[in-house]
Amino acid sequence: MNINATLIVEMVTFLLFVWFTMAVVWPPVIRALEKRRAQIAEGIASADQGRQALDVAKAEGEVLIAQARDQAAAILRQAEERAQSVIDQAVGEGKHKADVLVAQAHQELEAQLKSAQRELYNEIAGLALKAAGQVVNEDLDDEKHRKLVNNLVKSWS
Repeated sequence: MNINATLIVEMVTFLLFVWFTMAVVWPPVIRALEKRRAQIAEGIASADQGRQALDVAKAEGEVLIAQARDQAAAILRQAEERAQSVIDQAVGEGKHKADVLVAQAHQELEAQLKSAQRELYNEIAGLALKAAGQVVNEDLDDEKHRKLVNNLVKSWS
């Protein structure tokens, strides 16, 4: 193995190349690598935070959904109770109105019955007076008719 000038020049050239690379080329490459490493670390941290935030949001969403279901069930129960109370109230009002109508019908019937009795009474009284007048052959006036009929009715009662 001969050490000659070519080998020395190659060694010096190599050393200059290494020095130049370490002084000029290596620092920007290291900075770029560090910057990229920091970005990756930030991305991973962001992803972890996002995953945690997603888990928290899912849990909160489930809680909100459960609350919404409970509220919906409560509203439905209230609506059913209100509907039942409205139905009960309507039935009560209907029964009350029916009772009032029945009572009115009874009163009207009673009034019509009394009116029919009065008409019948007056008709019978007129007929009785006519018959009595023919029997007695005497014409009685209206005042005498009424007195006779009233006395007759009182005697039958």
